[in-house]
Amino acid sequence: MDYPGLALTVSGIGLSVFGLQQSSIWGWGNPATAPCIAAGVVLLAVFYAVERRSFSPLIDVQIFSTRQFTVENVILWIASLAFVPVFFFASQYAQISLAEPPLKASLVLLYFFLGFTVAAQVGGRLLDRVGARRPVLAGCVVAAIGFWLWAQKMTDLNLSTQVGYVIMAGAGMGLMLGQASTDAVNRVSRFAYGEATGITQTVRNFAASLGIAVLGTLLVYQLRSHVTASLTALGVPSARAAAEAAKLTQSQGGGRSAAAIPHFIRLDFAHAAQTVFLVMAVLMAVAAFVALIALRGGRQQETEQEHPVLLTQGASE
Repeated sequence: MDYPGLALTVSGIGLSVFGLQQSSIWGWGNPATAPCIAAGVVLLAVFYAVERRSFSPLIDVQIFSTRQFTVENVILWIASLAFVPVFFFASQYAQISLAEPPLKASLVLLYFFLGFTVAAQVGGRLLDRVGARRPVLAGCVVAAIGFWLWAQKMTDLNLSTQVGYVIMAGAGMGLMLGQASTDAVNRVSRFAYGEATGITQTVRNFAASLGIAVLGTLLVYQLRSHVTASLTALGVPSARAAAEAAKLTQSQGGGRSAAAIPHFIRLDFAHAAQTVFLVMAVLMAVAAFVALIALRGGRQQETEQEHPVLLTQGASE
């Protein structure tokens, strides 16, 4: 076991995610926020340097010399910043802004997975026939448009006007996510299948944690700003309005039922969630851009030239 590598990656990922998550509570002016994030980033850089020189590394970083494997992991990282967080934020939106009980709020996720499941089957067939580039690129574009249109309807506080866009966003993610992951692993499967699988899963999980932390912080700041403005418009003094908004955004709901949430709070949360989903749309557009300029077209044709380091290692073994 590569214990130094294990300690470095766990502490690096943990500190960076924790610092971003706590920034909404501590504030960016807190002396612990930036150093916590910076320490995590530095530890991850040290991890990379240590793994390059380790006799038995936790991750053989030379695997990233395969260009397509690296590109598809970048795409997976960007897409995962939105893919897992969407479940959390959509559920919160349905319960708070739409005032739905948890069981009924889960319908939003079912609509998302309806599109995801169907499109994943289509994407798998396209992967076999024409390679990963087309389904990955198309999926990123469809997801970006779906998230963007979904966000536009959030402030209507009406789920029926959003269903088509929820399905569209899910279809985009289903079209690209599995195909990018499968193709990335297949690029190096003859040499390091288990390691490649572990890397892609780590990339996706790290991005998901980071996405929840960053987007959660954005949601809190946006909600606090909108609630402060709403309370001020109702005649509450600005200082007290800011204090009440800060208290509300840190209360985790306070056990209040959805039906008891004032309408202006529901609308303010919808505006905050709208910002988060617009960022998700931008993220998927960035993933589409990476796929457009960096992914190769056609079916996968693995060659020895693509794996100079791994092939040498395999031969020596």
